[in-house]
Amino acid sequence: HISSQLSAHISRFRTLGHSCDGGGGNRRGYRMVILHRGRAGEHTGHVLDGALADDYMTSLDAVRNALPIDTEKKRTAAARRFLCATDGLEWIRAGIVRAILDGLGSAGQAGEGEGEEDDGTTTTTMLSEDDVRILPWMRFLEYSAPGSGLGPHTDALIRCKDTGDWSTHTLLVFCSDCDAGGETTLLSSEDPKMMRRRARDAEKARGVAEGLRSAIARIVDRADRADEGTATTAIVEEEDAARRLGRLRSALEAAEARAVAATGGATTTSDKKCFPVRPRRGRIFFFPHGCPHEGRPTVSVPKVFLRAELILAPPRARAAEGM
Repeated sequence: HISSQLSAHISRFRTLGHSCDGGGGNRRGYRMVILHRGRAGEHTGHVLDGALADDYMTSLDAVRNALPIDTEKKRTAAARRFLCATDGLEWIRAGIVRAILDGLGSAGQAGEGEGEEDDGTTTTTMLSEDDVRILPWMRFLEYSAPGSGLGPHTDALIRCKDTGDWSTHTLLVFCSDCDAGGETTLLSSEDPKMMRRRARDAEKARGVAEGLRSAIARIVDRADRADEGTATTAIVEEEDAARRLGRLRSALEAAEARAVAATGGATTTSDKKCFPVRPRRGRIFFFPHGCPHEGRPTVSVPKVFLRAELILAPPRARAAEGM
C-alpha cells in the first residue's frame, strides 16, 4: 500500500514520469562495464553509468523521502523503505528497463553478447522490453553508520505473482556516492556457507586485534604519564611494561594474520577473485542471484540504493546483416 504522504506526490509523478525515462529522452552515451565473468560464462555482473538522468534521480529521491522507514520487519544494519512501483510509479521500472536495454545494446556493439556460430556466422544479442522485466515490489536500503555491511551470501529467487516466472538477477540502483567503503563485491563461486564461516572467523580475529591494540595503547599511555615512584620502582615497571608490550604485539600480529587468512585474501580490488562496485549516484548494477557477493563495511555514509528483482530472458540471436 502507498502511504498517504506518498499519495500526495502521485499526481506530480504521473506527469514527471513521462519525462523521467531514465535518459531524459537522450539515450546516447550509455556505457556498459563488464565487472565479472565466471567460468562457462556464468556469474556475470553488469554496471551501467550515466544511464539515468538527473531529473529521474531527483524524482526517485522524492519517492524515497515520502516513504516511511519500516519498523515491523526484522531489524537490519540498513533502514528499509518498501514500495510497489505501480499506481503512478511505473516510470521507475520503465526508466531502468530502458537503460538496461540501451546498455546491453551498446555492449553488444562493443563485443559483449556477440559470438560466432559453427558455420562462421556472426551473431548479436536481441533484447526487447519483454525480455527485461523488473518486479514491482522494491525497497530502498539506507546505511547511515560507518562500519555497516553484509557478509558473503547469495540472493533468493522471487516469483512474479502475475506471470509465475522466477526472477534471475539482483538489481541495485545507487542513490548516493561513497568515496570510500560500501562496495557491493561479487565473489568467486565458493560455497556460501564456507564463505559465511570465514567471514565470522575474520570478524572474530579483527575484534581480538582491536582489543589488543587498545591494551597496547593503554600501556604506552601509562608509561608516558608515569612520573612518580623511586628510580628502582620505575625501572621494574618499565621492564614489566616492555615484556607485556612484547607479548601483546606478538598476539596482535597473529590475530591480524588470522583475519587476513580467514578472508582468503579477497580484501583488495586487485584480487581476481572479487569484483567490487563502488556506490555512485545513478549507477545501475545487476548480477545473477546465484552469484556470491558481499556488502563491504561502509566508510563514507550514507550509502543509499534501490533494491529490486530482475527477470532477464536469455538473449535471442540473429545473423548480423552485411557480414
